[in-house]
Amino acid sequence: MSNHVFVCNSEPAAGFGTFENAEFADGSFRLSQYAGCYMLSGSYTTPEIPAPAFRALLGSWNAATPPHTHVALQVRVGTDSRWSDWMSFGSWGTFQRRQSLPQQGCETDFAMLTGDIVQINAPSGAQFFQLRICLATDDIHSTPFVHLFSASVEPLLAERTTGDALHHRCVPVPAYAQMNRDPRLADELCSAVSITMLMNRWGEDLIPEEVAHAQYDFAAGYHNRCFIPAVAGSFGYESYCVFADIAALKKEIKAGFACGVRLSCADTPDAAAQTGLPLLEGSQDCAEGRFVVVRGFETQADGTEYVIVNDPHASDDAAVERRYRLDQFDAAWCGDACLVHGKVPSHRIAPPERVAAELRPAEQRGEYALYVRGEHIPLPADFCEKDGRCTGTVCYTIRDEHAYATAAHKHFYYTDISASGNVLLDTEALPAGTRITVYLIGESCRTAVADLTL
Repeated sequence: MSNHVFVCNSEPAAGFGTFENAEFADGSFRLSQYAGCYMLSGSYTTPEIPAPAFRALLGSWNAATPPHTHVALQVRVGTDSRWSDWMSFGSWGTFQRRQSLPQQGCETDFAMLTGDIVQINAPSGAQFFQLRICLATDDIHSTPFVHLFSASVEPLLAERTTGDALHHRCVPVPAYAQMNRDPRLADELCSAVSITMLMNRWGEDLIPEEVAHAQYDFAAGYHNRCFIPAVAGSFGYESYCVFADIAALKKEIKAGFACGVRLSCADTPDAAAQTGLPLLEGSQDCAEGRFVVVRGFETQADGTEYVIVNDPHASDDAAVERRYRLDQFDAAWCGDACLVHGKVPSHRIAPPERVAAELRPAEQRGEYALYVRGEHIPLPADFCEKDGRCTGTVCYTIRDEHAYATAAHKHFYYTDISASGNVLLDTEALPAGTRITVYLIGESCRTAVADLTL
């Protein structure tokens, strides 16, 4: 099966589409200017794009969205006789409230978009689609920059193939476990941990909680497939979602690219019998839509093929690296993948920020006040949790003499904010002179980082 993916990331790829208050310049779509000021909104609409008859469509985008700007990808699908209405994958902006929309269309309609995927309800599927990327700003001196947007369709007659066996081909990817991360988030972190691994292998030094809060969908949580490549794009990486098969994953690995996939599986025969999910021997839980990183393939002497993965559902980093039998993996795989093809430095225009901060002892014992550029910043007491939802993470590491490949490999301790708006640090058991690094990660995509010597 081929990917059947359309990627628009250059002026030739834009073809004969329609610009409205927008332009393509210096490698990205942006708002047009008039008298030195950017238009408040604009769009680019592709021509009608033919495709093999398909039953589903995934959309993706990579954009730099400075404060007060956002983008939205819209789609409509069609046959020879009719078109659906335009539907939106929601609003994306690094420094704004990011959210998908309620279901658009219903089961009696020709097509409907639910969160992150378009489903076609006609037995013969759809044969055309059209995309529109919308750009908007509340600041006439600032514009979003869209570096890429794409769509991948799942053909009705798709035949998943496994391709030629690979003796041993593996891409190095750092391994992080999700279950030793922020206890408020650990169960929800599989996609954020996976995309952190995929970015950090290219030299980034992110921690998973930063990525989780940056990709959060205020309407649907942490598992919106559109927002996973979008957050990678905000850091300057080329990333998009595709429908694929094992042969396509092998092609990615041979080209040197690891990728993320979703699995729905059971970890024991009894669990498989009870849930009806495929058995995946060696997995550590029973789950639907769990995100893992595919980083290689190998073939044993008896011809049995295995998929080499980083499965973040583990309590420690050493247990993340696993291998699954290819036939069981293929049965458990949901059939889509998030590709990450490396970093484009010029695209890193307005990524989530880290801000250098200072912590000073407060009047209350065990509390430390936050200062940024000498200004005291009181924190809300519900910084970490509000209305039962994790809204921020406060954590720290203790400096030691060990050399870590990435900061995410270090052991993290998790704490909270006091009623007085200060960082709580239980440091009595630590000897004087201990050096720690504290991270305050919120929904604003600005992480305060402070070094403190006790």
